[in-house]
Amino acid sequence: MTSERRPRSFIRHTATYAIGNFARRIVGFAMLPIYTRFLTPAEYGVVGLLTFALALFEPIFGARMGWAIPKFYFDAIDEREKRAVIWGALGLTGAVSAASMCVLIALRGVGSHILFGDNRYALAFGVFVVNLLSQPIEGTGWTYLRLHERSGLFLVFSVVKLAFQVALNLYLVVYLREGVLGVVVSGVVTSVLMSVWLTLYVAVREAPVFDWRISRRMLQFCWPLWLSSLAGLYIGSSGAVYLRMFDTLSDVGRLEVALKFATVVGVFWGPFFQHWEPMSFKYHKEDGGERKFQVAFIAMAAVLFVAGSGISIFAGPVIRLMTTKAFYTAARVVPILALGAILNVLKSFFNFGFFVSGRTKVHTLCQYLTAAVITIGYVLLIPRLGLMGAAVAQCLAFAASFVYVYGFSRRYYDPKINFMPMAGYMLTGVVAYVCADLVLRIANPVLDLIVKSFVLILATGGITFVGLRAIKAVDPLAVESLPWPLNRLGNLQLGRQLES
Repeated sequence: MTSERRPRSFIRHTATYAIGNFARRIVGFAMLPIYTRFLTPAEYGVVGLLTFALALFEPIFGARMGWAIPKFYFDAIDEREKRAVIWGALGLTGAVSAASMCVLIALRGVGSHILFGDNRYALAFGVFVVNLLSQPIEGTGWTYLRLHERSGLFLVFSVVKLAFQVALNLYLVVYLREGVLGVVVSGVVTSVLMSVWLTLYVAVREAPVFDWRISRRMLQFCWPLWLSSLAGLYIGSSGAVYLRMFDTLSDVGRLEVALKFATVVGVFWGPFFQHWEPMSFKYHKEDGGERKFQVAFIAMAAVLFVAGSGISIFAGPVIRLMTTKAFYTAARVVPILALGAILNVLKSFFNFGFFVSGRTKVHTLCQYLTAAVITIGYVLLIPRLGLMGAAVAQCLAFAASFVYVYGFSRRYYDPKINFMPMAGYMLTGVVAYVCADLVLRIANPVLDLIVKSFVLILATGGITFVGLRAIKAVDPLAVESLPWPLNRLGNLQLGRQLES
């Protein structure tokens, strides 16, 4: 592949992953008006706590190998070793997760009592832990598609999953009125079917090969990351637990709604990372690899801050449109959570330094440090500020994590990122939100939406301008691979600089 075509291929795959990722994530938004009408805030909080429980159980009782697949796949010397990497991940994950799932199903009453204080949701708990087996298997299948740059199939499978899960949600939650159990069964059945389908797809293309030497090296690479994942998922989900302890279960439901909006930034980060994560192990070995890392960070940070600005500006009107009055206060914390989410996903860009050098233990140390910081924040702020305290604590913890993860990771691989463009993005986004939601608040809803849209367009233009200048400073030729409007804008800007 020529240097001219590679950026275009990267953009094409990223765009396709974007559509597929959006299709997979849209289920939560498509069902939000239904969930908030057929579930109370407390019941919606139950769903959030079940999700937190799965996130907590997975690194403890599972053997998820997805982190090791890209590194060991590209380090493999022949096709047999590559097949051994894929099937070693599937075999180890399946065996350990299946055994753990059976134990947790048998203890479903105890689990329900620990999470909710009674056994009312024991059945929902027992069904939900099936995800402990299906989701890691499904994740390995998605990783296989990304390794082979099968972005088209990724999109097809994502759309099929979306259609099936929405239909099942409507049947169980709306028609049968199954409440929390309906939401749980819908997600589990969809994940199980998708994991089976993706595993069959891998089996047709790759004959099973097991090599204990490779699997053992993958285990050595991954075990610190299991501990790291435990801390990471605690960081992302424990706000619900502390709100239940120090505030109300209803605020847990409101936090889940706010996070549903704030974490939409992941829809924009996910497509980039799905292609970047496996390919970065190849890019860093190439000539000019450092410039690829710099351009990628500048471009994706710009996209994330545009997305975060839009989410923050429009969260209030959309929440009022899609939910009942009991959830309206969730809109107040969306901007704070969105900023934290942006910093958190950008931090993952620098985890590459830990992975490529095999320093996974340092990555784990950073995660537990963040867990300590966020816990202190929750304990200090939630009793005083409630829902707002949970949002502020999370944002501050993610900001601190961004700083020290970058500091540690650059010891092992330093792409020499310039953070001035990111500071410009953040300032533009904050000014846009203040203007749209605090200064220019208008009673007429139609006029308010028009003003908000105009402010967002201006903010997008400002962030794009800053980003193009920064990309040109790193690699002027990279602008040529951008879509036509940005390409033209970049060339006009470059022409002005040359004339001056």
